[in-house]
Amino acid sequence: MLLYMALAPEAKLSAPPFLKPKPCSHSSHHPSTHRLLHCRCAAYEKGGPAAEARFEAGVAGFEARAFRGCGIMTSEPFEVSEDQDSVQMLTRNSQVGEFYVLQPPQVAPEAGKAKFTCDVLIYDEESDRHVRVTWGQALKACCIGGAGGVPTAVEMSHKTKVMADKSLVQWQEKAEEIRKYNEQEKDAAGGTVSYDSLDTDIRIVVARPFIEHLMHSVVMAVSGRDTGATLFGPADMQLSANTQVKTIEGHYTGHFKAVVTKPQNVLVMRDVACAGYVAGCNTLFFAQESGTQTFTLAEAAKNMMERLSFANDVGAKYASMLAFPCTAQQMESGHLDTVMSVTTRLLPWEVTSASGGDHNSFPGGQKVFEAYQNGLQLRSVHFGEDMKAAENQDFISQGSTNNATCFIGPHRLFDPFTRSFMNLVPGQGHFGPDAIPGDARWRRGESVSLKTARETMVPLEMSQHGR
Repeated sequence: MLLYMALAPEAKLSAPPFLKPKPCSHSSHHPSTHRLLHCRCAAYEKGGPAAEARFEAGVAGFEARAFRGCGIMTSEPFEVSEDQDSVQMLTRNSQVGEFYVLQPPQVAPEAGKAKFTCDVLIYDEESDRHVRVTWGQALKACCIGGAGGVPTAVEMSHKTKVMADKSLVQWQEKAEEIRKYNEQEKDAAGGTVSYDSLDTDIRIVVARPFIEHLMHSVVMAVSGRDTGATLFGPADMQLSANTQVKTIEGHYTGHFKAVVTKPQNVLVMRDVACAGYVAGCNTLFFAQESGTQTFTLAEAAKNMMERLSFANDVGAKYASMLAFPCTAQQMESGHLDTVMSVTTRLLPWEVTSASGGDHNSFPGGQKVFEAYQNGLQLRSVHFGEDMKAAENQDFISQGSTNNATCFIGPHRLFDPFTRSFMNLVPGQGHFGPDAIPGDARWRRGESVSLKTARETMVPLEMSQHGR
């Protein structure tokens, strides 16, 4: 309401001098409403029409072009009651998703330097540092074969040049050879897997689909009555005496409504600034059983539902990552180069008929998606969602709104041609092309710019590399 009183100040009703509303403990109205009315009435009582004119002139301060030609007004939290948290109407929880691609080195490393060349560095927001995710961990998190795992007979949409067929058993054999090479595991004769025997087109996609933050939004509007106005209805003041405690209590009732007459003049700029980190941006796999090296689809499904429903105590540590098999041929086909969907929701260009289409953006293709959908219960991700709000893209939703779309995120792979032997794969998602230590400060809502937060950490990282 205060926003539109500032944006459309031409027609405010003048308060009579005898009306002096004051806030009390029994009032259900926002304190800022009482302050505004009290200031107007006090101004009229003390100085008459001249004081009221000066009060009206003060609105020009709200209309001053304070930021790139726009007037700025801050939204204050709404106090619901003493036993409930305040509500900030322009702050909401919002999720985004990223995925990262693990691959074997595309050029043979130097002799004796092959170990860990298939791993990837991913930014962990909870610890504010880069964390190494190994090929072996990601391979186990794919949960292929075994009791309760994805059947090895499932066919992928694209096979590599070396694979005999499209089955997952062929993919797993090649991926296992890469794991042995990456860890330089020795066989019975004391030898290791040679680089020439690797299928360098094997890929593993690691996804973090539920990166969740508290996000601030902004309402931008054109000032003036053309946009709207705040309407004032009947008001009354009731007084009563309580002789037991010797107090006089007052209750003011007013009716106000901010009405927008031209919606084209109002724009809600959603999720423009981070206000706090919630969950979903660490480097723990959903499929990993706590404290063990066992990975199962059942554990992944359970941990994922616990994360989305926040089933554990406040501040509990939830996992974030899923892993899926893939090939370079699928990446090069254009189906999985920039964005993917991890649930039953198809991407717009995948909808080819009224009944839907194939899930070509999912790592491994449609048949692999069906196998993981059964094991991970991916349909349940969107249970309890306000479908009407989602279809209309409403700002406020009555149910949960869980993300399904993942853009390629920033990660670092082995590269023998750089000084650090790591090469940045730039992200194309919501948080920009890179994520480095220091970013957690502005993502958590601290009053610091991205540039300042990074500059406090980057010199330390550079000095570490220089040693």
